[in-house]
Amino acid sequence: MLFAAAIASLTIAFPSAGQSLPYVEKAYMIGAVPRGVTNLTVQAKEVEIYRTGAWATTVDVVEGLNTVEIRCGEIVTNHVFRVGRKPVAATDDPDAPKPPEKVWEKLEYCADEPVPHPGGKNPSDILIFIDPGHGGSDTGALSPHALCEKDANLLQAKALMKVLTERGYCVSMTREDDRSLVLHDRPREAVARKADAFVSIHHNAPGAGQDPWKARHTAVYYWNDLGKGLSDAVVARLAAALDGEVPSKGSLHANFAVTRNPEIPSILVEVDFMTHPEGEEAIFDHTRRAWLARAMADGIEDWISKEK
Repeated sequence: MLFAAAIASLTIAFPSAGQSLPYVEKAYMIGAVPRGVTNLTVQAKEVEIYRTGAWATTVDVVEGLNTVEIRCGEIVTNHVFRVGRKPVAATDDPDAPKPPEKVWEKLEYCADEPVPHPGGKNPSDILIFIDPGHGGSDTGALSPHALCEKDANLLQAKALMKVLTERGYCVSMTREDDRSLVLHDRPREAVARKADAFVSIHHNAPGAGQDPWKARHTAVYYWNDLGKGLSDAVVARLAAALDGEVPSKGSLHANFAVTRNPEIPSILVEVDFMTHPEGEEAIFDHTRRAWLARAMADGIEDWISKEK
């Protein structure tokens, strides 16, 4: 009876029951088993159980309804979710109408003239906005134990705020608790207060068809040259801090809403992949959060100390 009760508490974090995925031929699944469970098969394939009880694997799927058998001993769970239809292949006809090209525009409330670079200012005169991504009903990604990305982001953002505050900087957060925010409004207060920098904190997840064991890296995203200088400085410090543990993808250009800012240097930091069992474990490590926060703060200070 105890064994059956333990298996009944099996966590399947992704995909959730009944969830509809985009078209893929393989889908990743992540979850967790109770302490002491050592054997697990998903779609008749033995799955490695990480020391925390987390597991991650990929399964073959088809369009429409999919039922995946998860077996632990004699206990069987059938997990049901959907996969969308395969997209129609694009035509090779050169005369066929092409979809309009997406034009990514700046946030409408931003000025075109950048704020002055803060080099030479006292830390107490430098305002840094930290944005813990997601929040409220927008949970973001889920870890194997179903930890929400919004909570992981807030933990790391508060750690960064603590380090910067201790170093004398003026720091504000877009949220300090679990609340929903309108995506395009997240930098609005930073713009209104003429902040010197905007840093959005996130944790990553792979596409539905990727292998969660192979998807793990850090990256920092920027939109324009104004953000790239800040991004490069933070990337360098994070890469050094995580050398030998997590690969770095470096500074990457992206059209994220919170970075489309010609007025304030803005970046989005993907700290780790929370879908990876080791990445999830790292989120709960208070000491690691602190030294990652110090690395990001060091990168911000490197950027501040550079000439405009």
